[in-house]
Order: sequence, then C-alpha cells, then structure tokens
Amino acid sequence: MTANWQSAASVLAALSGFGCFQPPPVMPDEGERGTVIMLPGVEGNAWQLKHVYAGLRRAGIEQAIEIVPWGSPPLSSMQNLTDLKRNRERAGAIATKIKTLRAEYPDAPLTLIGYSGGGGLALLSLEALADGVTVDRTILVAAAISNRYDVRPLLNKSRNGIVNIYSKRDGIVGACTKVFGTIDRKKSLSAGHCGFVNEDNALVDCVGLRQIEWTPEWRKHGHGGGHLGYLSGDWAEVVLAPLVVR
Repeated sequence: MTANWQSAASVLAALSGFGCFQPPPVMPDEGERGTVIMLPGVEGNAWQLKHVYAGLRRAGIEQAIEIVPWGSPPLSSMQNLTDLKRNRERAGAIATKIKTLRAEYPDAPLTLIGYSGGGGLALLSLEALADGVTVDRTILVAAAISNRYDVRPLLNKSRNGIVNIYSKRDGIVGACTKVFGTIDRKKSLSAGHCGFVNEDNALVDCVGLRQIEWTPEWRKHGHGGGHLGYLSGDWAEVVLAPLVVR
C-alpha cells in the first residue's frame, strides 16, 4: 500500500508544476459552434488540463472549451475520489449545465471529456441527465471507473457514442484503484487501465462504445503510457482533438 500511495503522491507532485491556469472566458460565437466540457482528475482543478486545452486549440477546435473544476480545495484528492454521495451531487450540477447548454444552443455539438477521476464523474453526469437530454459524444481518458461498470445503459445519452481511452501501462488507474477504489467505489482495475470488460475479462464489444488502447506510436506525442501522458498537449492535438464532435 505504501508503494502505491507514493506513486499516487508523485503524480500529484508532478501535476503541481503545471501552475495556476484558467482558460479564457467563453465567447458567444464559440458557444454557437459547440462546446467541449472537460472534467479534470481528482485534484479537480483547471490547471491540470492546461496543455490539453492548448493542444485542442492548436488542432483547430474553435468551439467553447470549458474546464469544470469539480473537486474540493487542493490536496483533497482522496476525498474527491471516495465521496460517492458528494460526487453524485457534483454530477447533478454538471447534468444541469449540459441541459442549459442544450437549451441555449440546441443544434450545436456538445462533447464531454473526463480525465481520470473526471472520467468517472462524466459517467455519473450521464446517469444524472434528465430524459431527452443528451451530449453528442463522451470521451473517457484514463477513467477511474471500475472495469466492470456497465456503460451500455448510458449509450443512448451520448448520440455519437462513448469513447474509452485506456492504457495497461497506467498504474494509477491500475494498482492504485485496486487499493483506494474507483469513483464508483469498487476496489478493482479501472476501465482506464484495461478497458470495460465482461465477466470473462474480454473487452465489451457493443454498438456505440469504442475502446482505444495506448499504442507505442503515442510516444512521439509525449505519451509513454502512464497516467501523465494524457496531459501532453501534443497528444491532445493529434489523438484527442479528432474525437471531438464538430
């Protein structure tokens, strides 16, 4: 357990080097072109996705990009991971935000992206959506949600499917979630480590769910397979941006 905790702590320490960051205010014309909602990891703050934001902009994403800080104050990562009741309340607030955006821009594309703990929160947000309210695509990046979580009932809330990006080299959503648990409070490997799997541990294969495994090709874009690789701006520009609905 000590080794796993040290691993988790080292990730948080590395992330602290990203510094303070707030994305520029959203302009009305951006919202008319669509919205990308990004949910950070269990530290829950915008600075974590600073380089991802920049990568999406370099890739030509001209929609509104909103990073929703959802966690408690800094250094509350374990609380943010383990408080399922509070996370369902947070998910309800995000679902309300999605409903508001749909009412304001009914024809504009809406993409929901969740990283790490934010990936788990993205699914809780889909659960909380009112009947008839949908996003266009949900992208889970290293999601700290259990690998046996049944994502299929949520596919009708994401018009163009759910994409799950995972890496078996990612120990944070592997060994660490087996010790500390996932957002849905299972002590297991996460879907961000080995994908969503069935009772035979085979990848779930169904219409509307796309599962993308880390590839060595991503190394040249700054992603070596670990948890921090997804925060590379180059990776966001080349791999993540093409998945955003336009």
